[in-house]
Amino acid sequence: MIGAVNSKKINASSAAHIALLDQFIRLTQDTIVEQDDAFVRDSLVDLLSSLRNERADYAEIIGASALNRAA
Repeated sequence: MIGAVNSKKINASSAAHIALLDQFIRLTQDTIVEQDDAFVRDSLVDLLSSLRNERADYAEIIGASALNRAA
C-alpha cells in the first residue's frame, strides 16, 4: 500500500514537472522564432534540447511507474 501511495505522489509530481516544462518549452520556442541574434538563438536551441530531454525523463518515470503497478 505504501508503494502505491508513493507511486501516486511520484506520478503527480512528475506530471506537474511535465506541465511546467511544456510551458517553458513553448516559451523557448516562441523566443527562438523572435530572436535575431544567431548566438542567442543557438543557445536557446541548446536549452530547448535540454528541456525536451528532461521532459522525456519525467514521462519515463510516469511510464515506468504505470508498468510497475501493472506487474
